[in-house]
Amino acid sequence: MKSIRNSVYALAIMLLGFSACDNNDESTLPTPDPDTGEASTGITMSLKTTGGDETEFIVSEEDIMSGEISAEGQGIEQTGWRFYYPVGNTLFASGYSDDNQCAGYADNGEGVIEKKGEFIFENALEMFGHSEDNQTLLAMEIPRAGFANRRLHFIDVNTVSVTKIVGTRIFEDQENGVIAWPSALMVRGDKLFVPFHKLDAEGQFSTVAPNTAYVAVYSYPNVGEMPEKIIEDDRTSNIGVNGTTSGMIKTETGDVYSFSCGASMAGFAPAATKPSGILRIRAGETEFDEDYFFNVEEATEGGKLFWFDYVGEGKAIARILKDDTGTPWSAFERDIFNQKLVIIDLVNQTITDVANVPDHAKRYSSPVLVEEGKVYVSIETANEAYVYQVDVANATATKGAKINGKTIKGFYKL
Repeated sequence: MKSIRNSVYALAIMLLGFSACDNNDESTLPTPDPDTGEASTGITMSLKTTGGDETEFIVSEEDIMSGEISAEGQGIEQTGWRFYYPVGNTLFASGYSDDNQCAGYADNGEGVIEKKGEFIFENALEMFGHSEDNQTLLAMEIPRAGFANRRLHFIDVNTVSVTKIVGTRIFEDQENGVIAWPSALMVRGDKLFVPFHKLDAEGQFSTVAPNTAYVAVYSYPNVGEMPEKIIEDDRTSNIGVNGTTSGMIKTETGDVYSFSCGASMAGFAPAATKPSGILRIRAGETEFDEDYFFNVEEATEGGKLFWFDYVGEGKAIARILKDDTGTPWSAFERDIFNQKLVIIDLVNQTITDVANVPDHAKRYSSPVLVEEGKVYVSIETANEAYVYQVDVANATATKGAKINGKTIKGFYKL
């Protein structure tokens, strides 16, 4: 792939040179380095290809509503499976199993996306958040077994350097072999909210207390080793699902909402008996709102929330598992197509199916890009994958470019 890209870029340089000879007044396009840079035009995406290794690339396209999106001859190649998390105009790509590096990518001021820094970590960073001023990335190591610290990293977005690491257990019960698995890092004012699952400490991912929602509340930015308190609510189940960074979202008014799934297909073992639902923490408060509970399972006739993210004006975009009849963890697989896309009105507690989107499979989505009331999503069905542009206000979608690969893990504006 690199040799192909090098040839393409060499040809592009030659053509640009001839063009410059013909017309010295024309400005040439930026020529990115084939190994470290990508032309910064339109929308940037994290693209996973198909094939044995399913290589991932950071690619950009001016138009993602027609034609095909491909990494052929372009893009910044990544190492192994990665988490992608944007903070402001910087995209962080963090290794999962193949390396222990996290890199930050941004426009270099000349129309080219380049790596502007990187840092290493001991255990995989599996949960991410950010400061309200977009100057700090928060990233947490989550050991899969034992009682080691969940180490919270503070990363300067501008220098892509670790400025502080705080070790915390969040919650643990050594007598009964129970640890905490964080499912979001949400900063609001002088507080950091960390919802979590209670799991067995042996690394079997059994949810030992699935029928309660738990959130650890810390001070911020002076995060201590222990939370100020842990709040809980037994109207629904553990908050968030594995691999999703948006288990909690925040509105313009400062209200915080969380989603709970509890499905066996989403990795809960045993599955929760409490309904999938949404809780609220009001602006300025650090307790669950006793007067608010949105029973999603009841509103969707048995559906369960698998993912949501905030899209403005009190609304969220979400994926609903239409049923929980598959095998454990099968919602993360590529051959189960029982997810539907919806718009949730968090205040009025209504759910509207997004028109023109087929039932699909989807495992991972980094935080959404919202532009002028539109959101882009990757939709994968049995035989194909396409970009869809969702009009939030009307809950309708338009089918866009074909994805020449397995999936797009996120859309970004750099």
